[in-house]
Amino acid sequence: MSALVLPVLVIALVLSASWLAAALIYPMWTAIGWDRPRWSRAAPLIAALPWIVGLAVLVAAVLPGDPHHGPQLLACHCSTSQPGWVHLCPHHPEQAIGMLPLALLVIALLLPGRLRAWQRLISEPLGTGTGAVPTLLSLPSPGAVLVGWWRPSLVIDAGLWSALSSDDRHALVAHERAHLARRDPLVLMAMRLLVSLGPKASGHALTRLWLDDAERSADARAADEVGATNLASALVRCARLGLAPAHALGWTGGQLERRVTALLDESPRAGTPAVGAADFLVIGGAVLLALASTPWLHHQLEHLLNASL
Repeated sequence: MSALVLPVLVIALVLSASWLAAALIYPMWTAIGWDRPRWSRAAPLIAALPWIVGLAVLVAAVLPGDPHHGPQLLACHCSTSQPGWVHLCPHHPEQAIGMLPLALLVIALLLPGRLRAWQRLISEPLGTGTGAVPTLLSLPSPGAVLVGWWRPSLVIDAGLWSALSSDDRHALVAHERAHLARRDPLVLMAMRLLVSLGPKASGHALTRLWLDDAERSADARAADEVGATNLASALVRCARLGLAPAHALGWTGGQLERRVTALLDESPRAGTPAVGAADFLVIGGAVLLALASTPWLHHQLEHLLNASL
């Protein structure tokens, strides 16, 4: 039984730390992103932070360390501490048994929601791989969306397509081609996975922030092909016929008024990639920093556990 104490406690610590990080960071960055649209591009990086926090807590909880002598990694200081001090140590898992009831409660509260979110993501369609070639179907509402995150397909309501002029059709397809060039369906899937660790409402808000930026970036690319004025006019005409789902890459998705304003009143910025090499460098640096802080974080986790008893 004692051998199970540390794994259960670690799971509870990782879940609670990542959930709290998301609950604090996501709303803050969402508010910043709506006020400063250019900052919204960093939403995938922000979405990844709770995972990095969870990784740091996981490693720190599993690997004992002593920040007072070196610091030393894998240094067990159980014998030198005061009696009754709760330890996170794989050599002495029974010392943390007093935290088991609270750990089980945390897991019962946080784990089921995460599992449901991951189950929904697993069931997402991969797509048929037809790309920007329109597939006409009778949809519940007039719209055009990219379906599938790995091999995306452009699905358009047949009634909407028949109501569009040739110029509007050209603008629509150019916009969706821009999404495909940026690999937005794949990034959207990654965003939905990343935000699944946090509260549902704040995760959805951060995802909508990124979607709005993705729509404006796709507009900028499409405007180079069909013209900003023509694209804005096509957007307005199509929006009168139907809107895209809230969490999908749709032709009339995002903040439509902001998109049209960006096309008509501003110089559309060049369509930047959704995720670039710099983003991976930042994430890699954050992971290395988290791992390097293991001895200090391990000690602080022990202080936190003892303060809660």
